[in-house]
Amino acid sequence: MVTIQKSEKISDTIKSLKLGLLTVTSIEVQNSDDEFEAQLKQLESELAEKFHDKAPSEDPVISATRRMYRQVGWEPTKYRPSSEALVRRLIQGKGLYRINNLVDYGNLVSARFHIPMGLYDLAKIKGDIIIDVGRDEEFYEGISKTKISATGKIILRDQNGVFGNPTADSKRTSISTQTDNALAIFFAAASIDENYLLATIKSLAGFYSIFSKGSILTEVIVL
Repeated sequence: MVTIQKSEKISDTIKSLKLGLLTVTSIEVQNSDDEFEAQLKQLESELAEKFHDKAPSEDPVISATRRMYRQVGWEPTKYRPSSEALVRRLIQGKGLYRINNLVDYGNLVSARFHIPMGLYDLAKIKGDIIIDVGRDEEFYEGISKTKISATGKIILRDQNGVFGNPTADSKRTSISTQTDNALAIFFAAASIDENYLLATIKSLAGFYSIFSKGSILTEVIVL
């Protein structure tokens, strides 16, 4: 499995957090299939029922993620965790963008379990991975935005710099049709039950197993 370390800055601000890791090898990146459309329709129904009389922020998993953001001074109502943003899109009837099978199923699982996730091409990550807080005037190139501020946010860093956070991934490590090995990271607050996080990553592993001719490894780590 991939090794991830926690910076001193994260240790000072977030005493503990959980990461759900999934690594998959020899995966085929392609357009999503009819099974995805069926799963998405089911999820839309589930979320519409769950949130018909309450706001997403009232959900204990979503609220725990919001508190984790605020621990580093990151305002989640301004920069929403990716999972919460997906939930809100779905209950507003806006659906999900179709990118490719890896991204689409990742979004599906993240929205279903309400835990933000980053998805990365392993070949594009250089050196050790550090979970950190973005430094002053630090930026990275996003997938849909040319310049994303990392300052004061929970971020992932390798030897080439920042490559994502629980709200927005980077273009540098993004999934493409040439991706062979991928890494998914679910960012969970310390209060999230470990078995719940494990169920989240195993759900994604089940979908990815359809497209992989290699291995799929799942792991929960506590930092």
